[in-house]
This record gives sequence, C-alpha cells and structure tokens, in this order.
Amino acid sequence: MSTKLELDFPMLKTLQRKLKEVDGALDSAVTTALEDSNALIAQQLEAAMSKHRRTGKTQSTILKNTDVLKSNTEYSANTGFKISEGGLPSIFLMYGTIVHGQPHIQPDRALYNAIYGAATRKKIQEIQANAFFKTIDEVMNK
Repeated sequence: MSTKLELDFPMLKTLQRKLKEVDGALDSAVTTALEDSNALIAQQLEAAMSKHRRTGKTQSTILKNTDVLKSNTEYSANTGFKISEGGLPSIFLMYGTIVHGQPHIQPDRALYNAIYGAATRKKIQEIQANAFFKTIDEVMNK
C-alpha cells in the first residue's frame, strides 16, 4: 500500500509566479554584477597605474566599460588591459622582468592585486552577491 505526499498551501501559486519573475530578472542581475565588478577593477588599476605614468598609453588601455557576453547560461566580461592596443607593458609591470638571470623590474604587487588579490576577490564577491540579493528582493517585494 502506498500513500501520496502533497504540498498545498495558499501562497504556492504566488511563490511559483515570483520564482518565475526572479528567473526572468537574473539576466539583468548578472549583467549588473559583472559591470560593477569590472568598474571596481578599473578603478583599482587606475590608482595602481598612476605611479607608472609616462605617456599614459598603457593606462589608457584599462577596460572601463566592458560588454557582458552571454553564451547559453555562461556570462563573461573582459577586464584588465587591452593588450593589443598598448596594454602589453602592464604584464611586465605586474609580473616584473629578469635580465641575465637578475631581476630588472620588480613586480608591482599593487597592480597585480588590483585584479587578482584576495581583497579584490572578496569585494567582487560582495558586489555580485548584492546585485543578486537586490534583484531577488525587488521581485519578491513587488
């Protein structure tokens, strides 16, 4: 003998509708999260690059307004420097150089950390979580 389990409560239909609305709003939340994350990195790169400014060429290649690309369920946005447009020196500044087995240019940790540092990753997590929670909150409280 078997029996059925049922889930039935008055707000079930409302909850189903709200969850569909959240799903529809996620595209906007992801886009906002990636754009805001890139803005943070660009701001930190600008500050870190200020001490390396000679001609301004490398600094001018910082990606400030980047497009968010979507492929199925995967979103991405380029960040950092436009290497092909004059940003190549950023790599040498970030990682340093060695000439004849000796360090020639010391790595700039501030520049590296502006993109890859633990504090940057933590801030990006907060930015992205806030974008999602804000979207969910707005939809659920309509």
